[in-house]
Amino acid sequence: MTSYNQIQSYIQQRQFQAAHHALVARINTNANDHHAYALLAELNIALGNLSKALKIYDKCLSLFPCALYSLSAAKLALFTHAPLVAKRYILHLLGNTQLSGSEHDTLANILLRLNQYTDAGWHFNHAYTRSPHSPEIALNYAMHLKMSGELAQARTLLASLVQANPSNAKCQLAYSELTPVELASTRITQLATEITAQTAPLALQRLYHAQALEYEKQENYPKAWQSFVTSKQAISTEVSYSSKQMTGYFQALDKLLDKPIDFAPEQTLAPVFIIGLPRSGTSLMEQILAQLSLQPLGETSVLPQALRFSRDYDSNIQYISHAYKEANAIGQYRLFTAQSVAGAQRFIDKQPFHFFFIDLLAKAFPRAKFVVMKRDRTDTCIASFRQLYQTNSPFHGYSYRMQDIQAMYDNTYAFLQDAAQKHPTQIKFVNYESLVEMPQAVMKEVCQFLELDWQDNALHFYKQGYYSATASKMQIRQPLNNSSVGKYRNIYPI
Repeated sequence: MTSYNQIQSYIQQRQFQAAHHALVARINTNANDHHAYALLAELNIALGNLSKALKIYDKCLSLFPCALYSLSAAKLALFTHAPLVAKRYILHLLGNTQLSGSEHDTLANILLRLNQYTDAGWHFNHAYTRSPHSPEIALNYAMHLKMSGELAQARTLLASLVQANPSNAKCQLAYSELTPVELASTRITQLATEITAQTAPLALQRLYHAQALEYEKQENYPKAWQSFVTSKQAISTEVSYSSKQMTGYFQALDKLLDKPIDFAPEQTLAPVFIIGLPRSGTSLMEQILAQLSLQPLGETSVLPQALRFSRDYDSNIQYISHAYKEANAIGQYRLFTAQSVAGAQRFIDKQPFHFFFIDLLAKAFPRAKFVVMKRDRTDTCIASFRQLYQTNSPFHGYSYRMQDIQAMYDNTYAFLQDAAQKHPTQIKFVNYESLVEMPQAVMKEVCQFLELDWQDNALHFYKQGYYSATASKMQIRQPLNNSSVGKYRNIYPI
């Protein structure tokens, strides 16, 4: 009988036929061999049969219910754009103190993807308590501390991780986001050493980006800009993006503005969507509105996943066009939000890229309101170029070249202006610069639009310590200010 380790080796070496024969032999010998079924699920994942693999994990769980199989199934469900299915697999694990450090850590990361921040934090804490010497778990815990606003603790932990393993580019970048200016010179030298020794594109991207942040602390902007550029170039071959295709996608979205939905709209829910390009002030608006009895859901991903949004824009148009004909995608969104807000009719969804689906959402939820954040074009484009996004993100492919960022800005707000003409009572534009200069006046207008009562203490959002997994997790810990207005406008070349 072929051993489990040998079968695992077959899968890793892509000897799929040998693995399959060995697994069939094991299952024929023992129909309750859950280890064999788990390996069969792995084999099907390697072959791309993801739906079949998920069914096999169900078989594993029926034979031997355990955290390992539940977490494996949940991760696969997320990968196959099924967050509600993922939630079903992990529900019974929440608050389980018997999990291992690794299981707590995996569960916490799944919960982050599901926007369940409180539960995620609980499991990150338990993961680190169980396994404080695991570099990966310690790094994830440090990132959790950053998102929770525990910056001093995060900085101390990251310093120890960088000292123990200076080649870890992810640690280096996270640390550079928190280090004081006094360490900039030392950090630049350290990062240069690691850059010289590194060849992996993703690691180089992170190291150059960290170096750019350190140069900025020294106000050495020419070198900072060059490091940002080199960071983007290091990973550019890994990123597939066509600005021309994106422009075509926006043109197709414009045509859908005249298309009705073929299903009954949802008349009960009245969500507040905060949209706009990243770095335009969406997180700031979310934090202020969250003080006014609206529950924030963060940046939900269930609708883009239900619509199978990717960088294949021809496919995107097919999926979103189909979503006007039947309610499956909108139904998944309704179910997800209902589970997340315990039946509340009003809540905040701050997924910036919901602007791609604004027309569909406006028609499906006629009581919905959309707050569109718009910031100065140059400031937005520079801020986007300075930001390091995940290379596999379906949304951020435009962020690697300045001309693509500028085209994205122009296309986005031109389309949103067209959408506002179709849905004038549901869409309101808010200028970021006006918000930070005249916050009370602007927010009173926003509240009137949203039919909310304004409260002056909503501007004290920075005292609340909300969890934030967005790129603005540092800024929302500070009082409202205009320090970002024109900050790099006359410094960086675009």
